[in-house]
Amino acid sequence: MKTNKIAIADPSPIILAGMASMLQALPDCEVVLQSDDMHTVTMRLAILKPDVLVINPVMVDYSKRRMVRSLFENLPDMRIVALVSSFMENTILRQFHGIIEINDDLQRIKSTLQQVTVRHPQQENEVDSSLLSDREKEVLVCLAKGKKNNEIAEMLHISAHTVITHRKNIVRKTGIKSVSALTVYAILNNLLEQKDII
Repeated sequence: MKTNKIAIADPSPIILAGMASMLQALPDCEVVLQSDDMHTVTMRLAILKPDVLVINPVMVDYSKRRMVRSLFENLPDMRIVALVSSFMENTILRQFHGIIEINDDLQRIKSTLQQVTVRHPQQENEVDSSLLSDREKEVLVCLAKGKKNNEIAEMLHISAHTVITHRKNIVRKTGIKSVSALTVYAILNNLLEQKDII
């Protein structure tokens, strides 16, 4: 049986200690990090490379909560589980691989962790618009509207070279190469409406 390395991030020392204690009771879990400081978490994750990060979404700066996965894109195999101790919008929670609520018992937590650590082929190909940065989304919308690289650069006040870099990142993250397919992707992910397309 594979032991999953787990990192826990929560602003509450009591919740941190309690979650760590519960997870250590599971035979296939090893808690490698528990922290109430986001800077420490980001620095240590790169070294520890845990299988799962259990994180309270409030640890993430409010302006970045809708793009949590992109914050950890250097660890693409790490599963991210929301540890919810207060109300959190569904749009934020949808980007997590799983959710643990503050009142979940050990069996429920174990079940959630098993679900997120078992990989299914369709999950590996899953694409989420939250993987794109805000700037990449802006470039994608411009592409969908039929704009050329130079036009996009002028509109967004960036260089044409930067536009090309963003386009490469969009293709890498979405796996979609054609502009027409990217347009469909933008519509399906509510980045623009069909009426906005020329």
